Amino acid sequence: MRTSLLAGRLPTLPVLALLGFLGVLLSREPSESEGLPAFLPQNKPLVHVEVNGVGLEEGVYQINDGLTLCDVIKLTQWRDLSFASMDDSCGGPVINGERVLVTRKAQQINLVERGWMSAGKRMALAIPLHPDRMNPDDWVALPGIGEKLAEAIEKDRQKNGDFGGFQALRRVRGVGPKKLESWKRFFADS
Repeated sequence: MRTSLLAGRLPTLPVLALLGFLGVLLSREPSESEGLPAFLPQNKPLVHVEVNGVGLEEGVYQINDGLTLCDVIKLTQWRDLSFASMDDSCGGPVINGERVLVTRKAQQINLVERGWMSAGKRMALAIPLHPDRMNPDDWVALPGIGEKLAEAIEKDRQKNGDFGGFQALRRVRGVGPKKLESWKRFFADS
């Protein structure tokens, strides 16, 4: 009877030893020489950029801040192609909410257009809007704006110049404190 009791308890000792070893292994901090594993995210902010073009892996890419347009295009299936003009096409880093349209000619990539994602996409991705980077279609995406008010905002900007910031929208007839209050969550400087 005594041997059967010991036989039932013996596996607990190796299990406890294994759990203790795993606890020590998981609780230790890596030394400075080890560095971080490759799969951990960097501490850089992320930006979203929309890439469009025939033959590309089109879509919105979430990338680390500071990457150039060439870096973004290399994330698509056009990795092995060269750029028609590296200096002109790559430019500086891409900006959060930017839209890029590129084309392929033979084995080269040509930049066709750089602009902004639609306001609807930027709002869905929680990318702050700026009143000087919007067109009439973008204004209509905001709550409480129809085509007439969107047109009035655009006419005001053409007549009086850029707004410079969210609060300057007050100068547009038809934009009052209630509308500004309902829009402020979508703008960067509100």
